[in-house]
Parts: sequence; C-alpha cells; structure tokens
Amino acid sequence: METIVTRTRLDYFREKYAIDFTVVIWGGIMNSLSKPALIAILSILSAAPAAASIVMVDASSIQGDNVLFNTGTQTGSSVIGHTQSGTLVTFTGTTVGGGTTIMANGGQARIEGALNTATQNPNDTLALSTLSFSLANNHTFNNLEFNVFGGGATAVSFLLTDNLGNPFSFLNEGLKNGSNFFGFQGINGESIASITMSFNSTGIDDVRQIRLDETVTAAVPEPSTWAMLILGFLGVGFMAYRRKHSVTAC
Repeated sequence: METIVTRTRLDYFREKYAIDFTVVIWGGIMNSLSKPALIAILSILSAAPAAASIVMVDASSIQGDNVLFNTGTQTGSSVIGHTQSGTLVTFTGTTVGGGTTIMANGGQARIEGALNTATQNPNDTLALSTLSFSLANNHTFNNLEFNVFGGGATAVSFLLTDNLGNPFSFLNEGLKNGSNFFGFQGINGESIASITMSFNSTGIDDVRQIRLDETVTAAVPEPSTWAMLILGFLGVGFMAYRRKHSVTAC
C-alpha cells in the first residue's frame, strides 16, 4: 500500500532553503520587542528567588504579639494560650523525670512544669526538660521571641519547622542563670510552623515573655500563572512582529 505524504508550504521552504522557522519567529519576536520589555522578560526568566530560611536573631528586634493566658490556671498534657489578635497557641512539654504535665497561669504566657508535690513548698514546680508550641489550624508565624528562665540547665537545643515540615536546628545554645532571651525569624518568605526546645541537665524553671508575629498569607503565583504571563509577553511580541512585517510589505 502506497503511503501518501502531505507536504505543506512550510515543509517546502524548510527543505529548499534550510530555514528554521522556529528561529525566525523567535528572532522576530525578540527583535520587535522594545528594550524595556525584553529586559523585563529576561528578568522574569532568569530571576532566582533568594533561599528561604529560619535564622536566630537578637530577641530585641522582635516586636510581636504577646501570647497570653486569660482563663486562670491550666494544667494538663497541653495548655492553650492566645495571641493578642486571638490566634490560639498550643503548648506541650515534658518535665525532668519523664512527666508530661505542664502548667500555665493567666496573664502573660509563663509555661512551667506541674506542681512538685514532693517538696514542702506548695508553689514549687517540676523543672521543664522540653517544651513545644505551634499555632492552631496550621497557622504559621514570621518570628518569635521568648525568655528561658532559671533552673540548672546550661544549654538548650532548638528544632524549628517551616510550613512544609522542613527542620531547622540550633544546637547547644548556652544558658546562664536567670533570664535568657532568644529570637528567631523566617527570612525570604519563610514561615515558622512550630518550635521545640530541649534543655540539658536538670532542666529550667519556665519559659516566659513569648511574643510572635503571625504570618500574613499572601497570594503566591502558581507555575501555570508564570507560564501564562510569559506566553502573554510572547504573544504581544509576535503580534508586534506580524504588524511590523505587514507594514513593510505594504
């Protein structure tokens, strides 16, 4: 059976004159664009976003919402606070010896271990060995600061995760007696989903003065949006190319 090959005019000219029409069209588009438009397209195609990350910063640079407890004393395996704007914050932790009960008392957030019933002082609490917190409904925050206070621990390690679950570790940060302020910040669009702090030795008395800035969700263009934008630029350039050659032909 004979095979019938259909040849178009484009095929004829391509074979006879060795013309690569893709190069011609692209060349025409690029030639027809104004210099600013060409620069804009090349910038979009070549721009690489800066690497997002979570970094440790000076705590005094953070000016976020205080995390508060205004419902009296809470004791349990988790306690719930809230930011001044109303977002709920869930805390969990462990105490030296393996307990999982922690305690928070109204006002500005101050998280400590459960009451220590083995001592004569009714206000003594168990030392914290770990503490974690995150925002409700998978919300994230841009930065936070807090004060690690008291106890016999000499170092703390931090594990922060971003909204995709990627870990960022800060190991064996030194602690001194009394107050120890720490600050963390998401940069280049990074957001923080959770933080866990682990204390060595005999733990710490409490974590207090917690402040954070909740992430404001911004619309991020999907890859398909970028593709449509680039195609739009190319379409405009192609129309300009055709118009230019139509005028020349006249």
